[in-house]
Amino acid sequence: MKNMLLLIAITAISLFSNKVHSIDVTYISQTRDLTPYWSNTYAVAKAAAKDLNINLTIVEGQGHHLYQAEVLAELVLAQKKPDLLIFHAYKQNAYKYFDSLEQAQIPFITYSNFTDTHTLPAHKQLGRPQGKYKYWLSEHHVENAQGAALLVDSLIKQAKKKPVASNKKLKVLALSGDLILQSLERSTGVAAQVSDIDNVILVQDIIANWSAEDAKSKFKKLYLRHKGIDVVWASSDVMAIGALHGAIELGLEPNKDIFIGGFDWNTDAINKIKTKELSASAGGQFYHIAWLLVQVYDHFNNHSPFDAEKKYNKINHTYAVIEQSNLVQFEPLTDINNLGDINFYCFTKTYTRQKNYDFSMLNLLHQSNRSNKHNCQ
Repeated sequence: MKNMLLLIAITAISLFSNKVHSIDVTYISQTRDLTPYWSNTYAVAKAAAKDLNINLTIVEGQGHHLYQAEVLAELVLAQKKPDLLIFHAYKQNAYKYFDSLEQAQIPFITYSNFTDTHTLPAHKQLGRPQGKYKYWLSEHHVENAQGAALLVDSLIKQAKKKPVASNKKLKVLALSGDLILQSLERSTGVAAQVSDIDNVILVQDIIANWSAEDAKSKFKKLYLRHKGIDVVWASSDVMAIGALHGAIELGLEPNKDIFIGGFDWNTDAINKIKTKELSASAGGQFYHIAWLLVQVYDHFNNHSPFDAEKKYNKINHTYAVIEQSNLVQFEPLTDINNLGDINFYCFTKTYTRQKNYDFSMLNLLHQSNRSNKHNCQ
């Protein structure tokens, strides 16, 4: 093993005198390649850690359970263990990790969705956080189905503004990334949303392997096969841009003949919304680890410990859709260079004394527009 050469250590400096001891947190991501999404995720997490007096170590997990197992084994045997571990757990092998972490007395939070582990064999059953495994504090995951529904709904509403025959159904094509859980959840979300809308049909959901070229090639073939497509929903902005190039090559006019959108708030995608080529992009999920660190801060400072009664903690407003109507308003949230204007301590219950968190994009905009970062008002 490379002896965890991919570790990125961030030492946080306290901005508030009322904060308690610093917290050592290790986060094992699913990174394979350092894409714009992961760059944004890391930048936001580092900014939050700095504001929250958290010593954050990020391990690029290579998106593989075997590599993750090696990293976890090192952490369990390390002389200095983290105060908390956050990692993307793999369902089939989770019980092995949980057993070793429990024995090592390392508190951990899973970034996963284990709502259906009853289908696993008895010896692989996980129970619920703080149940069978006392050191499993909580479970979190991104609401991918919600994001998929929001995106396709935006695209369909835009497409319905163009004049069409009253008996014509809008044809939606879905371009999925692969068969990992995140992609499958998005596919489920788009299919469910389309089925609830009158005069709209999902003609096909096809895997395009997160590739612009693959998306372009498959779109062009499927456009001809289905004798036209009105909406292209893509599971990434990269694939959406690929489909856009394919549409232009077929002589289609974006936002008139066809409406295309993807995920991630990719810079290129935002620019193409500006030029009225792409129709929408769903994003905001790269703030999710930062929101989790806010809750970690509150847990360790005893203002809001993770609730043992909750199977998992869903963070509201995980996704937001940027389109022409709100581009000017939300574009600043896509630029990680603006993070210096945000103080993540202002989102903690330690500060707000509120019952619920407000991780909405509107609150994030409010905090980013403050003239003084050290003042939460």
